[in-house]
Amino acid sequence: MKYMKYLPWAVVAVMALYVGMKAVPPGAKSKAMDLYAFGKIPVQHKGRIQPIDSVARNTLVIITGGRQEYDVRVDGREKTFPAAKWLLEVVARTPDEVAALAVFRIDDPDLRSWLGLVNKPGSYRYSIAEIGKAKWGEFANRAESVRKKKPDSRSQFEASLHGFATNVQLQLQLANDDEPRLVPDPDSPTGTWKTLREVNTEVKQAVDDQARAGALSRYEADLKENSQQYREASQRLKQADFKDWVDDRQREFLAEQFEALVPAARRQAYPQAAAFVDILHAYQTDDVDGFNAAVTKYHAEYVAKAVDPADVSKAASEAWLNHFEPFYLCTALYVIVVVLAALSWLVPPAVPLRQSAFALAGLTLGIHTLALVLRMFIGSRPPVTNLYSSAVFIGWGGLVMCLIMEQIYKNALGTFVGGLLGFGTLRIAHLLSRGGDTLEMLQAVLDTNFWLATHVTIVTLGYMATFVAGALGVAFIFAGMFSNALRKDKGRELYQMTYGTLCFATLLSFVGTVLGGIWADQSWGRFWGWDPKENGAVLIVIWNVLALHARWAGLVKARGFAVLAVFGNAVTAWSWFGTNQLGIGLHAYGFNKELAVLCAVIWSLSVLVMCLGAVPLKWWASFGDEPGKG
Repeated sequence: MKYMKYLPWAVVAVMALYVGMKAVPPGAKSKAMDLYAFGKIPVQHKGRIQPIDSVARNTLVIITGGRQEYDVRVDGREKTFPAAKWLLEVVARTPDEVAALAVFRIDDPDLRSWLGLVNKPGSYRYSIAEIGKAKWGEFANRAESVRKKKPDSRSQFEASLHGFATNVQLQLQLANDDEPRLVPDPDSPTGTWKTLREVNTEVKQAVDDQARAGALSRYEADLKENSQQYREASQRLKQADFKDWVDDRQREFLAEQFEALVPAARRQAYPQAAAFVDILHAYQTDDVDGFNAAVTKYHAEYVAKAVDPADVSKAASEAWLNHFEPFYLCTALYVIVVVLAALSWLVPPAVPLRQSAFALAGLTLGIHTLALVLRMFIGSRPPVTNLYSSAVFIGWGGLVMCLIMEQIYKNALGTFVGGLLGFGTLRIAHLLSRGGDTLEMLQAVLDTNFWLATHVTIVTLGYMATFVAGALGVAFIFAGMFSNALRKDKGRELYQMTYGTLCFATLLSFVGTVLGGIWADQSWGRFWGWDPKENGAVLIVIWNVLALHARWAGLVKARGFAVLAVFGNAVTAWSWFGTNQLGIGLHAYGFNKELAVLCAVIWSLSVLVMCLGAVPLKWWASFGDEPGKG
């Protein structure tokens, strides 16, 4: 057992080694295309500069229902490929090959039946080719009809149909070169880049004009022998479409000129677009060396020279963040932290296990912090800009607070609650990531760094502290009800942790709400408008103050205070994302079925735990023979 003192170091060393290996970006292999280097290419999509890997991942997440890879049957076996390869397949392959990609998730059994699709239990992912051609005309008409309806008037079948049609459109935009935007446009006053389709259209128009002019000159030369015929033909050519008047010889000449001039003209007018086409051509022909060389050349000659260095750095950082997947990694580490902390209460010796949990939580906090800082650098924004980032930030703040309490009390409870809160919030963030780009600014009404850094951040910290207090309240009830862990001074320690956290939560929630009113007064000329989000924020303040006053007035003791803290979880869940689903007010970001269900689950569990906490003390394992202690 003497070696147990080295357990914390061993745990951290093993996990740090794994994290270090995960952080190393993949290098180019001699017999494989360098998809990582391709994914780092910066493009403009949805109003921001991002790596093309993010475009691929975010689009694939939407149409697959949450996955960043796709499966293809190769030689009778399923193989998984990254999102960047899917994007290349969509952009470079023929329409029939693209239609064969089984990436569209269709959960609705009625929609599957209507489209004539067979059930695929477990995946429910289909390709366009699996839908009969005869059905596509009816599908297109029905989808257009549904699109014109208001979202709240659509049936479940119509909502599923609209979702599938939207996902098909996302893939078609990539296949038709309508997205993403590849080439910076120096003439654009808003800094908008051009898509490959726009470049091709512009170049083809210029070449077409040039070829027409060449054919016209040749036609005119043939007609000069008869001046009358020449004048009539010239007049007709000026008044009507040229293609309706030239003969077969001129048509043939025009086609030859067009085919010969387009690639050269594109390379001359838009060399960056031409270089990207070279990448696609190498992929299309399975030329590994040509693909890697074209990608290297693209980065060296065009990205480095045509794109702002800050944008290049941000795109590279985002591509690495996509590869590293820190929040998936933290989710797994939080589970191990919770298990180690729980084992410290069950398996002797307790100290090494408790220290191992604390050390691993510190490593996880470092990874979580690095990811937050990189997201701030990439977005040039404070840490909270949308619901996804709020979930990530709440988990981070909760762990910081819990580790501080763990340093004070050294009972593994802080580590346990911090790991549990981190895991839960990151799972919520994963749920929210199914909407696509998690760095996208969704709240236009708060599109200022000052208020994002003050009002939004402080309010979110208030959410965090209230959740921590609620989690400690749950721990008090379960530990007291089912074990004797709260005997002697342990129950008082846990109460002090809950009380201090709720005081902090009240302060943050109150300050954040007042700052929100000041922002509203500056933006709209009124301090308070009874917006659902405003009401939700003040509800947190009211409930926290109610719990504190109930304790100060002697209306409740430690157990009653824990019960009140638990209901704070329900109030905070409503303010956090429940109010957003109402469809009214300035903070309504659209109804989300998963979030609505999550709200209902949190409310139900909170009420059940509160009922458990209301059980008479004589039935509590910790206080059964000490009724005055609870």
